[in-house]
Amino acid sequence: MQIIDDLILSRELCVLATSDGIEPYTSLMTYLFDHASMKFFFLTRRDSRKSRNLRKCPHVSLLIDNRDKHLPNSPDTATALTIQGVFIPIRKDQTVDAIIKRFIMKYPYIQDFATHPDTELVRIQARTGLLLQGFEDKFETKFEKS
Repeated sequence: MQIIDDLILSRELCVLATSDGIEPYTSLMTYLFDHASMKFFFLTRRDSRKSRNLRKCPHVSLLIDNRDKHLPNSPDTATALTIQGVFIPIRKDQTVDAIIKRFIMKYPYIQDFATHPDTELVRIQARTGLLLQGFEDKFETKFEKS
Protein backbone atom coordinates (compact mmCIF):
# COMPACT_ATOMS: atom_id res chain seq x y z
CA MET A 1 0.00 0.00 0.00
CA GLN A 2 1.49 3.31 -1.09
CA ILE A 3 0.49 5.22 2.07
CA ILE A 4 2.48 2.75 4.20
CA ASP A 5 5.54 2.95 1.94
CA ASP A 6 5.40 6.75 1.87
CA LEU A 7 5.12 6.99 5.66
CA ILE A 8 8.03 4.60 6.29
CA LEU A 9 10.28 6.26 3.72
CA SER A 10 9.46 9.83 4.77
CA ARG A 11 10.35 9.42 8.44
CA GLU A 12 13.72 9.05 10.12
CA LEU A 13 12.57 8.03 13.59
CA CYS A 14 10.32 5.40 15.04
CA VAL A 15 9.48 4.05 18.47
CA LEU A 16 10.79 0.53 19.04
CA ALA A 17 8.97 -1.41 21.76
CA THR A 18 10.73 -4.42 23.28
CA SER A 19 10.08 -6.50 26.36
CA ASP A 20 12.03 -8.66 28.76
CA GLY A 21 8.97 -10.93 28.93
CA ILE A 22 7.55 -9.02 31.89
CA GLU A 23 7.87 -5.28 31.32
CA PRO A 24 7.69 -3.30 28.07
CA TYR A 25 10.42 -0.85 27.12
CA THR A 26 10.36 1.78 24.36
CA SER A 27 13.16 3.57 22.54
CA LEU A 28 13.20 6.35 19.97
CA MET A 29 15.33 5.05 17.10
CA THR A 30 16.69 6.07 13.71
CA TYR A 31 16.17 3.29 11.19
CA LEU A 32 16.91 1.98 7.75
CA PHE A 33 14.26 0.09 5.83
CA ASP A 34 14.70 -2.54 3.13
CA HIS A 35 11.42 -2.61 1.23
CA ALA A 36 12.25 -5.73 -0.79
CA SER A 37 12.70 -7.88 2.33
CA MET A 38 10.42 -5.87 4.69
CA LYS A 39 13.27 -5.54 7.20
CA PHE A 40 14.10 -2.65 9.51
CA PHE A 41 17.62 -2.02 10.79
CA PHE A 42 18.68 -0.20 13.96
CA LEU A 43 21.92 0.54 15.77
CA THR A 44 22.27 0.11 19.52
CA ARG A 45 24.90 -0.66 22.14
CA ARG A 46 25.39 -4.39 22.79
CA ASP A 47 24.85 -3.91 26.52
CA SER A 48 21.69 -1.79 26.18
CA ARG A 49 18.41 -2.77 27.76
CA LYS A 50 16.78 -3.07 24.32
CA SER A 51 19.54 -5.42 23.14
CA ARG A 52 19.11 -7.63 26.21
CA ASN A 53 15.33 -7.59 25.71
CA LEU A 54 15.63 -8.64 22.07
CA ARG A 55 17.68 -11.68 23.04
CA LYS A 56 15.14 -12.69 25.71
CA CYS A 57 11.99 -11.91 23.76
CA PRO A 58 12.47 -11.35 20.01
CA HIS A 59 8.95 -10.05 19.28
CA VAL A 60 8.73 -6.27 18.91
CA SER A 61 6.44 -3.47 17.89
CA LEU A 62 7.39 -0.37 15.91
CA LEU A 63 5.45 2.89 15.72
CA ILE A 64 6.02 5.27 12.82
CA ASP A 65 3.83 8.36 12.57
CA ASN A 66 3.55 11.85 11.18
CA ARG A 67 2.04 13.59 14.22
CA ASP A 68 4.58 16.40 13.99
CA LYS A 69 2.90 17.54 10.77
CA HIS A 70 -0.53 17.74 12.40
CA LEU A 71 -0.04 19.04 15.93
CA PRO A 72 -1.31 21.07 17.69
CA ASN A 73 -4.13 22.04 15.32
CA SER A 74 -5.39 18.82 13.76
CA PRO A 75 -4.27 15.58 15.47
CA ASP A 76 -7.33 13.87 13.98
CA THR A 77 -5.63 13.92 10.57
CA ALA A 78 -2.38 12.25 11.67
CA THR A 79 -1.31 8.88 10.27
CA ALA A 80 0.25 6.17 12.44
CA LEU A 81 1.63 2.77 11.49
CA THR A 82 2.13 0.03 14.07
CA ILE A 83 4.30 -2.86 12.87
CA GLN A 84 4.63 -6.18 14.62
CA GLY A 85 7.91 -7.91 13.89
CA VAL A 86 10.61 -10.24 15.12
CA PHE A 87 14.31 -9.77 15.84
CA ILE A 88 16.56 -11.87 13.61
CA PRO A 89 20.30 -11.81 14.42
CA ILE A 90 22.66 -11.06 11.53
CA ARG A 91 25.43 -13.61 11.15
CA LYS A 92 27.57 -12.23 8.28
CA ASP A 93 30.05 -9.45 9.04
CA GLN A 94 29.98 -8.35 5.38
CA THR A 95 26.24 -7.73 5.63
CA VAL A 96 26.68 -5.77 8.86
CA ASP A 97 29.45 -3.62 7.36
CA ALA A 98 27.40 -2.82 4.24
CA ILE A 99 24.33 -1.80 6.24
CA ILE A 100 26.37 0.32 8.66
CA LYS A 101 27.80 2.14 5.63
CA ARG A 102 24.23 2.82 4.48
CA PHE A 103 23.41 4.17 7.95
CA ILE A 104 26.36 6.57 7.81
CA MET A 105 25.42 7.72 4.30
CA LYS A 106 21.84 8.48 5.35
CA TYR A 107 22.68 9.81 8.84
CA PRO A 108 26.25 11.23 8.78
CA TYR A 109 25.90 12.50 12.36
CA ILE A 110 25.71 8.90 13.59
CA GLN A 111 29.15 7.86 12.30
CA ASP A 112 30.96 7.75 15.66
CA PHE A 113 28.15 5.76 17.25
CA ALA A 114 27.80 3.45 14.23
CA THR A 115 31.49 2.56 14.09
CA HIS A 116 32.03 2.15 17.84
CA PRO A 117 33.11 -1.42 18.72
CA ASP A 118 30.26 -1.77 21.27
CA THR A 119 27.58 -0.90 18.70
CA GLU A 120 25.56 -3.68 17.13
CA LEU A 121 23.23 -3.79 14.16
CA VAL A 122 19.70 -5.00 14.89
CA ARG A 123 17.46 -6.50 12.20
CA ILE A 124 13.68 -6.68 12.57
CA GLN A 125 11.56 -8.67 10.12
CA ALA A 126 8.18 -6.95 9.72
CA ARG A 127 5.25 -9.38 9.96
CA THR A 128 2.03 -7.35 10.20
CA GLY A 129 0.98 -3.73 10.13
CA LEU A 130 -1.91 -1.60 11.32
CA LEU A 131 -2.30 1.78 9.63
CA LEU A 132 -4.50 4.38 11.32
CA GLN A 133 -5.51 7.59 9.59
CA GLY A 134 -7.25 9.91 12.00
CA PHE A 135 -9.17 8.32 14.84
CA GLU A 136 -11.11 5.56 13.08
CA ASP A 137 -9.88 4.86 9.55
CA LYS A 138 -7.78 1.69 9.82
CA PHE A 139 -6.15 -0.80 7.49
CA GLU A 140 -4.48 -4.07 8.56
CA THR A 141 -1.98 -5.98 6.45
CA LYS A 142 0.46 -8.87 6.52
CA PHE A 143 3.86 -8.10 5.06
CA GLU A 144 5.24 -10.57 2.55
CA LYS A 145 8.99 -10.93 2.56
CA SER A 146 10.84 -11.46 -0.69
